Amino acid sequence: MKTLLLVLLSLPLMAQGDLNQAILANASQAEALNLAPARIRLLPQAGKLPTAENSGRALYRWSVVSVLAANAADIHSSWQMDEANPFVAGGSKHFNGTSIAIKTGLVGTSLLLQHVVLRHRPDLYKKLGWLNFVTAGGLAGVAKYNSGLK
Repeated sequence: MKTLLLVLLSLPLMAQGDLNQAILANASQAEALNLAPARIRLLPQAGKLPTAENSGRALYRWSVVSVLAANAADIHSSWQMDEANPFVAGGSKHFNGTSIAIKTGLVGTSLLLQHVVLRHRPDLYKKLGWLNFVTAGGLAGVAKYNSGLK
């Protein structure tokens, strides 16, 4: 069983080695025919220029951080208070552990859906980032309002 697992795990590495040898062979053949420059870089450059795929990633990542922070602030400000939203209250009048699970589940599901969408549509990083900042602003506003009620 361990041998089979070792063989299955090493197959992709062996295939990658054959692919690298084929690339190097093709590069040396092209160089010999003067069809390619003398040096061919096979590895990607470290300093990539921004493209449509990665231009909004930093903005999106900061927006996720802001949503999580605003959600934590809202949870902290709502703890053991009366909950106005009956769905988040979870059958109780007070904001408690069930409410935290529901609220965190909603935010987590939203971020998971965004992750799936962004895998297929990387051009939406900026738009979803700004949507997250608006959501974080709303959650922060609710947290501020709740803090005023205490």
